[in-house]
Amino acid sequence: MIVRITSKFGSVDAVHKTPHTGVDLAMQEGTKLRALGDGIVDRVFDGTGNIGKGLSIKFEDGTRAIYGHMSEVKARIGEHVNAGEIIGLSGNTGNSTGPHLHLGMKGADGSWLDPTPMAENAVNYVGHINWWDGPITQLKGWLGEKFTEITVDGIIDWIADIAVALPVIAVVGGCVYALINMLSKRAASWAAIGTVIYGLFIVK
Repeated sequence: MIVRITSKFGSVDAVHKTPHTGVDLAMQEGTKLRALGDGIVDRVFDGTGNIGKGLSIKFEDGTRAIYGHMSEVKARIGEHVNAGEIIGLSGNTGNSTGPHLHLGMKGADGSWLDPTPMAENAVNYVGHINWWDGPITQLKGWLGEKFTEITVDGIIDWIADIAVALPVIAVVGGCVYALINMLSKRAASWAAIGTVIYGLFIVK
């Protein structure tokens, strides 16, 4: 899924009368949200405040990630979450002008930090790949996500993501082929095909 920022960190506008303490990410309600890193859920927001439903995750270095306007929180206070783990669904709760995620980040000293570099990971976590899971497990998860949430918007998003990613995947596959072809033409063909297939699997 391509993440689109609709309100930047520090922006002042008709909705944010004071500098925005996070970023707003436009997304379809019900989008799966992921933990930015390994940490402990230290707060859960019940939906009565401006931020609506949401939670805060405290990381080992003392920084916190704050998720707001969620439709569902799938973690409890005190629960340990791993990087990339699904912690809830995006929504439109609290003081919100439409379906989106408010993502904020606080430093260990309590100051607000710009979460923009990490924003993509809140939806499309790209971290350490556990090769022990194997390609079959990755394929099952990928197919499960694609076919349990079939909507017109979801299909359009998926096609757009494939269109953006395909040229990059093709170039990488071509480079893999050229390198391995110096040793074995058959191995190069299989490696290039595998690279393209794997690249399509990780497009969220």
